[in-house]
This record gives sequence, structure tokens and C-alpha cells, in this order.
Amino acid sequence: MRMKRHKQGHESPERKVRKKHRTRPTPDWLETGKELNEVAQRRCLAILSVLSGEKSVTEVVEETKVSRQTYYHLEERGLRGMLSALLPGSETEAGTGGATEELHEKLATAEKGRRRLKRLLFLTRKVMKKGPITAGPGRPKRRWSARNSIRSGGKSSNESSPPNSPPSSKEADGRSSPVTSGADGL
Repeated sequence: MRMKRHKQGHESPERKVRKKHRTRPTPDWLETGKELNEVAQRRCLAILSVLSGEKSVTEVVEETKVSRQTYYHLEERGLRGMLSALLPGSETEAGTGGATEELHEKLATAEKGRRRLKRLLFLTRKVMKKGPITAGPGRPKRRWSARNSIRSGGKSSNESSPPNSPPSSKEADGRSSPVTSGADGL
């Protein structure tokens, strides 16, 4: 058996006193943060509990009732987000991020525009009186007159049909047929 030689100035592993491993508690703002989305909060706590070794993936999957594939997908997204946030010179290095401020500015602009348009609609309704939307009935209907019937070779003026009625087949042909009346004609 071979003996290891230790360099001078270094203590042997038997003599070295190791410090007790201290677990770091979960930050209070992560557990009770009111401004954070609850779903995101739970996902973050689940991922951190697996990465810290507190729980296994199987335990977290059973507790959260998500598939193993979904858990690994969330873990990857969370780690990618953490890495991008911790890049030197990233916009989100300060904490909140530039995207949030930009969205707040867009929201303020949209709300201002909405208020302006709402006021414009109110004033337009105040100025405009209620009434019909159309200007009138449209093009007048054609009336059948005796004059039109005579031109087509039809009836005379005293045989004209009532206004707004289409010509009968007799008028359209220009021929007349014998008129039958009563039971004899049936």
C-alpha cells in the first residue's frame, strides 16, 4: 500500500475541521411577494427545490401535477431566463428591467389615447341629434300607367291594372283570351 505524501504547510484531511453545511432559507419576497404572479412563484419554488436537492423531480411532478416533460421544459426556460438576466451589461441587471418600463410607457400612452377618443365620442354624441341614418327611401318604384300599357300594345286606360302591380300574362303577350265565368269554365 502506498502512502500519500502531503506538502508542507497543508494539513492532512483527518485534521482539517470542516464547517457545517448551512442551508440557505428561501427568500421571503419569493414566498409572499404580492406583486409576483402566483403561477410563476410556484414554478420557481418547484425548480429551486429540485436544483437545491431538497426534492426529487418525481416528487415535484407529483405535487404540481405536471408531466415530467413539462417540468424539464419549465426548468430550462427558468435557467435560460436567469442566465440572460445575469449577463454582464444586460438590461435587467438592475432588477426590474427596461422592458417593464417600456411597457408602462406604452400603457400610459394607450390610456391617454383612449381617454381622448372617449371624450371625442361624448362630444360628437352631444352635438349630433338622434335621427334616421338613411337620407330617404331611395329610388321611387315604377308605376304602371295606362300610357305604358298603350305603348306596349296592351289595354286601354280604363282597363289598366292597379298601380304597383306587374302586368298580367295577358298584358305581357298583347293577346287576349276568351273570358270564362262561373262553373261553365271549369
